[in-house]
Amino acid sequence: MTRDVPPPELDVPDDWRLVSEERQTPFDVGVVSVDATTRIYEDDALRDRLADVTGTETTWRFVFASRLRIRPATSVSQSLTRLVTDRANARFRDVLRERGFEAIERTDDHRLDVGEETADATRYRASVRIDGLDVPVEAYVAVWPDDGAYLLGGGAYPLSLPDPETFDLERGREELFSMLRSIR
Repeated sequence: MTRDVPPPELDVPDDWRLVSEERQTPFDVGVVSVDATTRIYEDDALRDRLADVTGTETTWRFVFASRLRIRPATSVSQSLTRLVTDRANARFRDVLRERGFEAIERTDDHRLDVGEETADATRYRASVRIDGLDVPVEAYVAVWPDDGAYLLGGGAYPLSLPDPETFDLERGREELFSMLRSIR
């Protein structure tokens, strides 16, 4: 049974839409459990603009935020953070595959300032197949401790598009990082 874990908050642009809010218990062995609440947002405006150009309804950009709570409460440690980060990365690759991303490769790790914390962030490269073309995508997932819990955030954006005038790639990357930094 999922215990009540408050959903994370984040600042998203006006043309993004909340598409999912999920509560789940991804791990439970009786004496230890992990409960999570996740919100997923998508850039509807970009999807609609590109649907006119490509004839395909593909989610080009998304962002998610999760709050994980471990019970019984345990203090944050390097080994626990590493475990949560490893599990988050594995799940994020699954999410990318479920959303139609292919050729997913982990490219490097970063540190990302989020509020007063520093998050472990991992960058991925992938592609989305549209009309026989592989459109390159960049994706990030980040994990950091927050008041006895963990916050996770991630998302993806295209690196090039069939109609480059529909999307500013630098602005897209900055928007993703701004949303990740706003998770609380």
